Amino acid sequence: MTNFITFKEFCEVLKANPNTVKTWKRRGDLPAKIFFKIGGTVYVLKDKFEQWVTEQQAWKGEYYGDI
Repeated sequence: MTNFITFKEFCEVLKANPNTVKTWKRRGDLPAKIFFKIGGTVYVLKDKFEQWVTEQQAWKGEYYGDI
C-alpha cells in the first residue's frame, strides 16, 4: 500500500515554505503525479516522491539511499 502524507507534512519534510513548494509544483520542478486531493486537503504520495528522487539522483549519478 502506498503511504501518503499531508501537504503540510511534506513541506516540513522538505523544510520549505508551502508557497515555495506550490511554486515548484506549478513550474514542474516537482512531478504532479505525487499530489492528490481529497475534499479540500492535498496529500503527497510519499512512495512516489521517494521513487522520483531516486530516479533524479540516478540520472545525475548521485544515489544516497532512502530519504
